[in-house]
Amino acid sequence: MCEAEAVSLQACISVVGALECVVRRCVGPDGGSVLFTKDTGEIVITRHGQRILTMLHLDHPMARMVLECVCAHDRITADGSKSFILLLAALLRGIRDSANRRHNASWSPATNRKLANQLLAFCWKELDDIIAHDVVPYASFLFGFGGYRLEGGVLPALVEGYVAGRVATGQAEILTPLLCEFYKKVSHEQDSTTVEPITFLHSNFPLLYAKVSGLPAGCSQVVKGLVLACDWSVWREAEGPVKALVICESLDKPLVAIGDSMSICFQQDWLLRSESAMKQRLARLLCLQVSVVLSSVKQPECVLEWARLNGVCVLECCDSEQLDLLCEFNAAEMLSVQPMLRVTTLTFYSRLQLGGCRYAHLGVSPNGSVHIHTLVLCAPASGPLEQSVCVSQGVFTMLQHLCLSVLRMREQSNDTVSLSDSHQYQIERDSDSLTHDQPHMSTTLPDQSQSSSLDQSQGSIKDLWAGILKAGGVLPVGGAFEVLLHHSLLHCGNHGDLESRSLLAKAILSVPRSLHSHRPRYFLQQQAQLMSKLQLLKQGHTLSELRSGSDLRFGLGPAGTGSLSVEPICSKHQLVMSVLQCVNRLLCVGTILHTRTPLYRTLTASTEDSEEEDV
Repeated sequence: MCEAEAVSLQACISVVGALECVVRRCVGPDGGSVLFTKDTGEIVITRHGQRILTMLHLDHPMARMVLECVCAHDRITADGSKSFILLLAALLRGIRDSANRRHNASWSPATNRKLANQLLAFCWKELDDIIAHDVVPYASFLFGFGGYRLEGGVLPALVEGYVAGRVATGQAEILTPLLCEFYKKVSHEQDSTTVEPITFLHSNFPLLYAKVSGLPAGCSQVVKGLVLACDWSVWREAEGPVKALVICESLDKPLVAIGDSMSICFQQDWLLRSESAMKQRLARLLCLQVSVVLSSVKQPECVLEWARLNGVCVLECCDSEQLDLLCEFNAAEMLSVQPMLRVTTLTFYSRLQLGGCRYAHLGVSPNGSVHIHTLVLCAPASGPLEQSVCVSQGVFTMLQHLCLSVLRMREQSNDTVSLSDSHQYQIERDSDSLTHDQPHMSTTLPDQSQSSSLDQSQGSIKDLWAGILKAGGVLPVGGAFEVLLHHSLLHCGNHGDLESRSLLAKAILSVPRSLHSHRPRYFLQQQAQLMSKLQLLKQGHTLSELRSGSDLRFGLGPAGTGSLSVEPICSKHQLVMSVLQCVNRLLCVGTILHTRTPLYRTLTASTEDSEEEDV
């Protein structure tokens, strides 16, 4: 059975508008939270956009399609889920208003699909150049002559801008310095020009944190080494580096594998042979001078008794992925015996008491520019704790996307541009030296093997984040990117068709307007002031004229107070691209077919029914 449902533009607007009503109240640091009640009675309170959308019970196929697009975008940048819905709704309304202006005479579903294809073509062919030529060059200008100063550094401003829109203010004040400390300790604050620590944190974050429920969020800390969520089965204190045996199977594994043929005449003889093999294995461990046994499975009691008698510590039921990380990081030696054994070295091992639970604490030697640390996250309840974990992981996804995007930008320029002294990435002392010949800003993730260093040439930027700032990789939060892109779309007549540029230019301002909905006059003032400074810059005015007037205050309070937060341009770029692709998918759907599978009665059921009828 099949039922057909025609899809109209107004139906898409209604579906996306319902999602917009949910996320609009949560936008920005001043936004509220959404309370969810589960069938089990559990209550979840969150402001995280992607989590809000995934927790909704969406029945309409178009709504599920939008959610799929949001999740695909979130996997790339871990940012912009709420802005995605706001921009999508504004674009669809703009298309509807364009149809109304034409009095619907020549407007049809085919016209919608044609416009959707025009927007997608503009996304692939023109958007990259507009952002690279008309947005990126002015990012450094905002931090040079716009009056912005990042006193605490680029990294805290990036983390604060990301965290503030997803958790409560008090929780954000704890998480921001904690995550910055976590990164600095993992990178050891020495090799800050490499992307390797960020890539390591992004790839292995699920193995580098410990959750502690029942403690205040202020008890969260960064602990040196690896923390495992299990306690020692056999414990003995020791100092200094020790050898550790990593095993993923039980030491009493049978002598032969399943499927091999073997005749056993007497059970007693079999038990004697197994006991003899076990003693040989344990004796071999003593020859290896192993002091710690790390096992991902439960070991038999005879192994624990042997460990107690010989002063060997045993840790059972460990996370196998954490053990693999430990062995890979320390280049563990593989032994050619059965079961599979790996020998590594620990700088220390101890017990760690966190709340009401006891954890195992292992010291790991540094490997290159990466030093293993564990992020201990605390919260009074499971809800805020899961929220802290989700936000913390998203921070490093966002940072990796930013670093690798700037790296790819440099690779595409064939290494002809240096981040330290190129006039293409910063405003020189002479304002006339500003050029629009910027390299292409790509949001495509390069291979991780290419992410060794942002600049290895002589005279390069010594700090990774300062290099990103000078490269025009970040902008103040609060609408600076949207205003610059809006202005560029309206004044770049040689890029794309006028209708696509006008629709996107009008819709892009919906995001900062929602962010500043409680202070619209403030946003209009900042928008006008930014436009006036850009006009002066393009007209070649002197530096004193550029510095004249009041400073820009995007991302700050109405009175220009508070700390400045920034956001990556590449994440905003990816947001616009993802929304335009989603619009194309929505408008190209003409009909929804609701299929129903008929319920066939089984042969057994029909037989029972026939017997009852006979009776």
